[in-house]
Amino acid sequence: MSSDDPSARPPSSAGSVFREGFEYDFSSLDPMSAHIDPPSIAVYETLMAKGPDAQPHPLIAESWRTTTRATEWLVRLHPDITFHSGAPCDAPAVLRSLEAVRWQLGSDHQLWYWDAVDTVSVVDPLTLRFALVHPSLRFPSLLWGTHTSIFNEELRQARSSDFGTMLADGTGPFKLVTWSPDRIVVERWDAYGGPTTAFLQPSAGKRPDRVEWVSVTDEARRLDALESGALDCIHAPPVDDIERLSEHPDFVVYRHPQPSNMYLSLDWRRRELGFDDLRVRRAVDLGIDRRSLVATVFAGNASPTWGPLPPGHEFHDPRIDEAGRHNAAEARALLDSAGWLRGADGVRSRDGNRLEFPCVVQDDQVFGRVAEQLSRQLAELGMAVHVEYAKPFAEFYSACRSGVASALSKWLWQDPMDALIGFSSMATQPFPNWSHASSGRLDRAFAAWIRGESADDLQAAASEAQSTFVEDLPYIPLLTPDEVWVWRQGVHGFAPSPALLYPYYHSLSAPDD
Repeated sequence: MSSDDPSARPPSSAGSVFREGFEYDFSSLDPMSAHIDPPSIAVYETLMAKGPDAQPHPLIAESWRTTTRATEWLVRLHPDITFHSGAPCDAPAVLRSLEAVRWQLGSDHQLWYWDAVDTVSVVDPLTLRFALVHPSLRFPSLLWGTHTSIFNEELRQARSSDFGTMLADGTGPFKLVTWSPDRIVVERWDAYGGPTTAFLQPSAGKRPDRVEWVSVTDEARRLDALESGALDCIHAPPVDDIERLSEHPDFVVYRHPQPSNMYLSLDWRRRELGFDDLRVRRAVDLGIDRRSLVATVFAGNASPTWGPLPPGHEFHDPRIDEAGRHNAAEARALLDSAGWLRGADGVRSRDGNRLEFPCVVQDDQVFGRVAEQLSRQLAELGMAVHVEYAKPFAEFYSACRSGVASALSKWLWQDPMDALIGFSSMATQPFPNWSHASSGRLDRAFAAWIRGESADDLQAAASEAQSTFVEDLPYIPLLTPDEVWVWRQGVHGFAPSPALLYPYYHSLSAPDD
């Protein structure tokens, strides 16, 4: 837990300030890091912006055009854009940034969401050519994704040990002042020319002089800081307070299913635990009472999921979740049929192996409550689950890579099908496919998605992927939490959207006094 107390900090003397409370300690603002936090959206920009209509809109890119079958995209940049340092953000600079992300984040291959791309080249100082291996209707999702934010790669190479903490060089409306794991401060970049995209224009007044993000990992303290006026906005309030806040005249509450999925992974290599046996995975799936998790842990501010895509996502197939079941008796029968029999202490065993295993979980209040309920439910089936906590995010990722038997995880991704490919495709083993799952049918659905040339193609591939999850259980989907932001009246232009991972800060106006 962060020791920082936002209510103990005196008001900034640097003009108008917007203060936001977040539930995790902050990762580096280096776009090459494994995790992206909200401040990155204020400091860096992408070539395209994903609009509320889930369509691409200009941001760094001014325009684009494609060939007939969309196998070549010519992307033209806005003229005269610079990084905060003053260095030009022209086509060669953008190419350096994209190629760094494309090749350096993976170990020996490009990252999976680049799979449709063959080459990227400079046509002229303001134009890039993206040559694709095959048509891909979803190609814009690459260019609006937070993991392809544009940064000054030349400066990052020169100051690699400082980049993301001591300095950050993007093109966004704010530039970095200070970074620490519990507080990030940025200041308005007055040289910012502003986007031409209508939905990112300031709603009233001008951007605040500063934006501060504070890590307040305890949800009750986070809410106290908002209600006391120490913070203007918070993410993830205590679930029991959401309805009260929604009715409070001093606050605005935004709530929508998060573009995420919380899930349980079982390492398929652990044959001594039966995790290679579909009957065992099916027993776990049937034995988990997802509706109870939603009611007890989230006070109803979540959706139970049997498929891997979140409700509300444009390619979510509602038939998957409508058919989901909880049946503990059937789960116990499946374990019996697989040879796992209860011992005197209630824990099942087979061939001298007890159905007892650790589950690594992020050290977070919500994850902890889910893990507690989950271990109780599985104990009723005869499984002994020992929860082991790891700090988000690097420590948790390291624990998963070490080969733990199971993990309680959650992906959070702007385009959920892309996340699904990354977290369950055979091609991404051993990271981040924590289950080391293998399903040829699923990979064929992913390939069809990447090659989709029409909305019907994409929906068919997405539905096939969701059906395969239910039948093969590469991992076991649990639920999708609601995305909840709360801000005080007087904050203008703070606009979360179901289409976005985090809100843009381009439209944010200075809070009213």
